[in-house]
Order: sequence, then C-alpha cells, then structure tokens
Amino acid sequence: MNTKQINTFTLRLSDLQLDLNEIYRNLGYRDHKPEAHIMQIVDDMLVYANEICRPRVGYTFFDKTSIEGHFVTINDVPMKTGQLIAGYMLPARIIAVFVATAGQEYDEYLHKLKGEDIVTEFFADAIGSEIAEAAVHYVTQLIGQEATKLKLQTSNSYSPGYCGWHVREQKQLFSLLPDNPCGIKLNSSSLMYPVKSVSGIIGLGIGIEQTPYACEICGLKSCFKRNIFKKDYTE
Repeated sequence: MNTKQINTFTLRLSDLQLDLNEIYRNLGYRDHKPEAHIMQIVDDMLVYANEICRPRVGYTFFDKTSIEGHFVTINDVPMKTGQLIAGYMLPARIIAVFVATAGQEYDEYLHKLKGEDIVTEFFADAIGSEIAEAAVHYVTQLIGQEATKLKLQTSNSYSPGYCGWHVREQKQLFSLLPDNPCGIKLNSSSLMYPVKSVSGIIGLGIGIEQTPYACEICGLKSCFKRNIFKKDYTE
C-alpha cells in the first residue's frame, strides 16, 4: 500500500451527527442541561457554524505492521503508543491511520474571536471540539464500512496525547501521510493546526473488539472526560 495516498472527504456540518449534550459538557455542564438561554446561544451559533464550517476527514490503510511491547510499527515507522494501545492493536491485520478536522474556516472564526469576545470564544471553542469529535465519528464509520467489506472488525480509535501515547509521536504518525493532510499542519511541538483536529489509528482484524476506553487507569488528569467517567466508576 502507498504510504502517501489517503482518501479525503470535505463535508458540510449537516453531514455530521453533533451531540448537544457533549457540547454542554464541553461548557462545563455535567449532570444537567444548561439554562434555556445557554441552549439558545448554542443553537444560534450552530446555525452560523453550519454556514462557514467545512469539516474534512481522511484515512488510509496499512498492512505492513508489527506490534511489540509498547510499540506499534507501521511501514517501518515505530510509534511508542504505550502498552495499553499496543495490546488493543495485537489482533489487527490492518491498521487505519486517520485525520479529522473542523477545518480551516472554523479555525479562522476562532482566531477572529480571540481576545475580542471571550464569552463567544468560549462557546465557539466548545462547539468546535464537538465538531472535531463528530468528524472522527464520521471517518470511523467510513473505516468500519471498509472493514465490513473485508469481513473484519474494528477497534476503538486511539490518538496521540491519550492512553499513554505521547503527543510528540504525532510526527511519526504524520510521516505516513501526505503533507498537510486535509489541510492539517504540525507545529514544532507536534500540535495540529487547525486546532480543532484529531489524528489517530484504528485496528482492523478478526476478533478485534471495541472495548470501553480505560479512563479509570488513564494518567491524563487534564482530560475532562476522564474526570466524568471516573465519577461514574466511583458512584
């Protein structure tokens, strides 16, 4: 398989399945919905986002892979994903590498708000995070459809920066893709721009499973979803 080929799709916001409850969680609401005027602000901003936002997703498959210890190696590119992710990838015959982004247009919108309207920026940031996650869901569905054709199952998606996979490994992952896939660039700290972007891998194999994310053993204390899930585990 060609390491520099990738299937790409430019979408409209209406192509994605946004979860309003996730947006509310991004805003800090956990166990209850926000007040009516907050929900109205979100609705109004989504109308505007629908006009400007052009999410993009891309993916490609690799069958030259090896998994050992803390490493997943794809096309001779070793990535120290950590033992947890490497273990989940063990049954994989193929590994999909994907990117998903809310797009440059939404990034420009966020940049325009920065320092001018703190409240609107906060809401736009929360919405942008959900747009990126919904784009991930979209691309994982595309990968799942391809897996079904191959009579294979898929794992969860895993991304640098989570589950013990250091964000610096992003450079290794992007080395498998064309330059600036879906318009996404890496800076010197391996952070992606547009900022509302996600990259990662998905394993395809026989008997591979989508297991619950191991938030209870995750060391990333800054992840708000980990805190929410940890609350669920302890109640």
